[in-house]
Amino acid sequence: MPVMDEFREEREAIKHGTPRQKYQYFKDYYRMPLIILLLACTFAGILIYQFVTRKDSAFYAVLLNCSPYEENGWFTEEYTQRAGIDLEKTDVTLDTNIYFKLNSNDEDSYITIQKLDTYAGARQLDMMLGAGDEFAHFANSILFKDLREVLSPEQIQKYEPYFYYVDAALWETSGSVQNASGLDPSNVHDPRDPQGMERPVPVAIYVESSGKLNRAYYFKNAEDGIAVGIYANAPHPDKALLLLDYLFEE
Repeated sequence: MPVMDEFREEREAIKHGTPRQKYQYFKDYYRMPLIILLLACTFAGILIYQFVTRKDSAFYAVLLNCSPYEENGWFTEEYTQRAGIDLEKTDVTLDTNIYFKLNSNDEDSYITIQKLDTYAGARQLDMMLGAGDEFAHFANSILFKDLREVLSPEQIQKYEPYFYYVDAALWETSGSVQNASGLDPSNVHDPRDPQGMERPVPVAIYVESSGKLNRAYYFKNAEDGIAVGIYANAPHPDKALLLLDYLFEE
């Protein structure tokens, strides 16, 4: 008997079958395709919703090894008002889900490096705030701008006492021009003292004196200070400078 005839007979039998037989027939032939169809529609709906509701990024800061205090929403609100950012149309990200331990092979550190490399390569990162040897690792990796190239003369005069320096001469001897990650931050010169450096470059600014920052966020290993650097390829360096000014406001 042809296959189609068998199929028709089976369908006719199911029409007059018991509810249990009908359910079993549905489960055998239609349940899985229906589940796959529903999942595909759900996934497509999520993608469409994300595409329609997605907002452009106005500013993205990495807060390295940082925990936000409760009720710290005022910080973002005040900064966005200071920077003239409309959160109805654009997004501001102060990313505290960035954990990194120097010389460690733990999963969090690996994920952090991969994430930051990807985001920086895509020109999505504007600024990094951090402390200790972990921040020094990034500061000595040619990631941040020479602040003398972006600060106004008035800002240089204001912030120079808080400059965080790295020795550019070490970049050329680290074995990697693009990434001086081979440097051991614990062996580099004191970043507050450029006098002992061959070619000192200010790549960050110490901001631990900022009352606003300390009321909103807690940084691990910040005994030697909290610093902030602007990514060399930052898409919104103007917004980074406005955050810097905001941090130093009374």
